[in-house]
Amino acid sequence: MAIDGSLLPYVGPAVVCVRGPSRSGKTALCERLVAAIEARGKRVAYLKRTHHALDLPDKASGRIWQRGPSAMVLRATDRLQLTLPPGARTVDSLLACFPPGIDLVLLETHTAEPFPTILSDRLLPAAGEEVIGRWALETVEAGVPGLVEAALARLPSDRNLDLALRAALRMHGSHVCAGLVLGTRLALHGAALLGVEVPDGKKRLVVTVETDRCAVDAIQAVTGCRPGKRTMRLLDYGKLAATFIDQWEGRAIRVAARGELRELATARGLAEDRHEAQRLAYLAMDAEELFNWSPADAAIAQFDLPGPPRRRVLCATCGEEVSDGREIPTESGSCCRPCALAVQVSRETEAV
Repeated sequence: MAIDGSLLPYVGPAVVCVRGPSRSGKTALCERLVAAIEARGKRVAYLKRTHHALDLPDKASGRIWQRGPSAMVLRATDRLQLTLPPGARTVDSLLACFPPGIDLVLLETHTAEPFPTILSDRLLPAAGEEVIGRWALETVEAGVPGLVEAALARLPSDRNLDLALRAALRMHGSHVCAGLVLGTRLALHGAALLGVEVPDGKKRLVVTVETDRCAVDAIQAVTGCRPGKRTMRLLDYGKLAATFIDQWEGRAIRVAARGELRELATARGLAEDRHEAQRLAYLAMDAEELFNWSPADAAIAQFDLPGPPRRRVLCATCGEEVSDGREIPTESGSCCRPCALAVQVSRETEAV
């Protein structure tokens, strides 16, 4: 998933190049960086492009791969290996292959890339290359602590916000907009105020949203609530607000974006473009600056509760099944809403 450059302080994974010529110690340095950074509790991935064929064993897996499967998974005692066709060589396409939750990618390369770079002392920086550290083959071990700190400094400062934004971006097709950012912040704030861990997969949290725009994708992605699970309801009032209900504790709060928020964000002047200025401001502002909140009614009507339908009836007109009390009583019997409306319109027409 490609990340817009202006979001890099907030959205990962961070990418750091380890660049040098052949036999300069790139892999030796990456070995040490991986071990040291993983020891700091961060999830590290390693990326390298090579012109050489991979060393698949000349056994069953090798013969299968020669037949051209779309993917192959090998599970050994020390690792699980996913093998895919090579695809494109671009860094963005390769980064998309990593699982969610990676904090830092070390890209071993001999060519300059548009990422912060740890550069071999055998090379001069390329034009525009951001060098955050240097190493020498002869002293590679001694330089590791400083290079670890330089790499960690590139990580987003708020990991929860980082992972939430990544989930929202996946849900929204990688399109970044101010509404998506604001919906992400609103979902995190609402869940934090209730003390409910998200994403919620236990149907503890039920959310009612008051808009049908981009923020809804973010709220779904962050909270784990879904209309199909009956843990999210859409009441399109055209307001960027949501009510969060903790079914276990019987508590609820309503969180709403401040009315003057757009003007406050633009006034910060974080970018010349108005939309980008708002997006960056929504990332940087404290939650208390972004939102108002108040207690709300935690009661949920029986026909709106998660779980199986409480009642099913057949429409007296079309014969189709209607669930959860959505039928409407008419003189001819219980009808679905479209049929009941059609009957009403027909009678009004006849009366005229």
